[in-house]
Amino acid sequence: MRPVVVICLSLLVSLVFVGCSLTAVSGGKEIFIEAGERDGELYFEPDVVTVPVGARVTFVIKNVGTVDHEFESIEKGEAGIEEIIIPPGRTRKVTWTAPSEPTSYPVYCDLPGHRAAGMEFRLVVVDDADSGESSP
Repeated sequence: MRPVVVICLSLLVSLVFVGCSLTAVSGGKEIFIEAGERDGELYFEPDVVTVPVGARVTFVIKNVGTVDHEFESIEKGEAGIEEIIIPPGRTRKVTWTAPSEPTSYPVYCDLPGHRAAGMEFRLVVVDDADSGESSP
């Protein structure tokens, strides 16, 4: 009887480790954003992201540039995206829940001169029926 207990415990521990290593966005999806510089211009790609009201999404922001970039929204508090800094060559994630009402606002890099140089995209929150939940 003892070997059965050992096998069951081993399987249970294995399942716990497998569960911990999976990367899943609970009730949501990942949206990939590229940040960088190209031909003297600063950018985020895509330049428009559309999500349905109440959606929980994880932004995966990769800085392919040579300088630090920020990622934040003009909205603050519950509806906003808190500022994060992404060093060159690094990727950062931030999970966010869209507001319960349709809206639209910019997400940008607020480092000196970056936003003015084009480092901004439009985040659009739409009714589920209008959506199509888009993003590359």
